[in-house]
Amino acid sequence: MKHQIDRTQRQIEGLRKWAKFGYQGIAQYPTGFGKTYTAIKAILGMIKKGKVEDVIVVVPTIELKNQWEVELQKHKVPVAQVYVINTAVKLEMTTDFLILDEIHRYAADTFRLVFEQIKYKHIMGLTATLEREDGLHDIVLQHLDIFDEISVNEALENGWISPYEIYNIEIPFNPAEESDYKKADNSFRHFAAKLGRGAQAFETAQQWIKSTDKSEQGIAAAYYNSMRSRKTICLNNSNKIPAIKKIMDLFPTKNSLLFSATTEFADSVQDVLGDTAMTFHSKLTKKQQELVIKKFKDKRTKVRTLSSVKALNEGFNVPECSLAIIAGSNSTKRTFIQQLGRVVRFQEGKNAIIINLYTPGTQEEKWMVKRTESINQNYVNYVTLEQFITKFENQLIPV
Repeated sequence: MKHQIDRTQRQIEGLRKWAKFGYQGIAQYPTGFGKTYTAIKAILGMIKKGKVEDVIVVVPTIELKNQWEVELQKHKVPVAQVYVINTAVKLEMTTDFLILDEIHRYAADTFRLVFEQIKYKHIMGLTATLEREDGLHDIVLQHLDIFDEISVNEALENGWISPYEIYNIEIPFNPAEESDYKKADNSFRHFAAKLGRGAQAFETAQQWIKSTDKSEQGIAAAYYNSMRSRKTICLNNSNKIPAIKKIMDLFPTKNSLLFSATTEFADSVQDVLGDTAMTFHSKLTKKQQELVIKKFKDKRTKVRTLSSVKALNEGFNVPECSLAIIAGSNSTKRTFIQQLGRVVRFQEGKNAIIINLYTPGTQEEKWMVKRTESINQNYVNYVTLEQFITKFENQLIPV
């Protein structure tokens, strides 16, 4: 109960900061802290003050739209309309209060039109991590400043999210894949040397790929091709699939999410896990996606694992989820924080486990280190698969 009171007080403090910013700005709160609830508090408070008669909420996905509508109904907020961003940017609307959920997404070329299409008096942006690797978050910051932020570490220390541990598990290549990776890596280094040192190579490649000089263009193309080959081999490391099966066998009753880099890998994992898993990705129709999520949330079904690519990185809310396996990702901290947020949403007695599978001695290991460096390293463990299995097998694990 103490956690709930503390969190509520912190949410109120955030809203006071928002008021000092003229009722405009971005709340950067970790998933599980209560971004949606904070925004609903803001709506109710503004209605009570007579500042708001209508509200528009914009979200990036249908799943988030459904979740928002449930929460608005639960808290008896009849004045709010929820739109998916694809629809919102096509409409010209006016509102007293505009809420932009997952606001980091609205830096994209089309989505940024939302700032022009909807006229508003007051605005609140919500995100777990505004910063984007491509730097486009600066576009969002041209419209709004961050009025309040909370780190994952702060949320954990205050009990606003469930305790968690991160396990980075090395999964070596098989001999054929190791050979392929070395060839791609050698090719990458060869062409990178022709382009310059470090970041300079990438910048030069960006220029040369557009060059009219066929030699420069060829070098840049070879550089990019070897980079992609190296990445693809890592992300599709076939030894990860049986490793996932062994890990999942340790937690047969737990709701879990599996994040892959390609739909092919996600489908392959589902084949191994059988009817306890379902694949969720953008190639599914809206009805198929809704059916998959319904089965996953229904405790009467056998489905305990969703095998996903990017579709569930954000906005997926199942507090019972306590296990995440990241089998393929990049160096982006924002992506990792979003994936972490899927399983650390507070539930009494829950201890979450987040597993990074990576290929040692490769670029993938560097990505994994970079995306987790902002996390308190006391919660990060480097282990082999055998060490992980030994730690958890035949134990009653409260996750």
